[in-house]
Amino acid sequence: MGKVDVNNGNGKHDLTAVATLEHRLELTPEEIPLAVRLEATTPQSDRLAEIVRLLLQELGMDIENQHFRETPERVARFYREFTRGVCVKPETILKTFRSEVRELVAVSAIDFFSLCPHHLLVYGGKIHFGYIPNGQIVGISKIPRLVHAMAARPIVQEELVSSIADAFMSVVKPTGCIVKAIGKHDCIGVRGVQCPAVAMTTVTKRGIFEQERIYSEEFDRAITEGQRCVR
Repeated sequence: MGKVDVNNGNGKHDLTAVATLEHRLELTPEEIPLAVRLEATTPQSDRLAEIVRLLLQELGMDIENQHFRETPERVARFYREFTRGVCVKPETILKTFRSEVRELVAVSAIDFFSLCPHHLLVYGGKIHFGYIPNGQIVGISKIPRLVHAMAARPIVQEELVSSIADAFMSVVKPTGCIVKAIGKHDCIGVRGVQCPAVAMTTVTKRGIFEQERIYSEEFDRAITEGQRCVR
């Protein structure tokens, strides 16, 4: 009889590894203190933190040094934070409202950070988003939430803008949408060619933005004006 609660590699509790008293999911009041004692004495493990600890040792770091002592856990939390969007479901983020509006809606200067899948280094910058409604609109806060969720994973910038556009089109079904990202990448800023000033711009268009140039031009004017807004 016992309880084993193992933190698996993605930071979630593996319920298949949990056994309760007499294989029951509910405990009587008399059994609760025993269960609490077993919980307190159960060794906790985190594979990701252990991997980071091994990495530091392999690099010759003294993991008993005060500055490294909690580093494995910190780094594990960092990578879980930056990969939380792997299983994102856009339909749970994009709340829609019925509307007869058919004009451009633009949201500019959305801060974003993501991970380069080639080196697992951070890149980030600004994303500008626009769409033409077709019977429904979304709450303005949902667009940055979608951007942040889609960016929280290892993905190249070229594919990030496409995935944001495709997710929005599939849920909101607008006449069209456009996503523009301007990012700076640590993988070329601090290593390799070491060009920290280099910025990368990627643009993806869907629907009417692909078909009618006038909408893309209106979008560019809108985000330029948006960035001048001071409140």
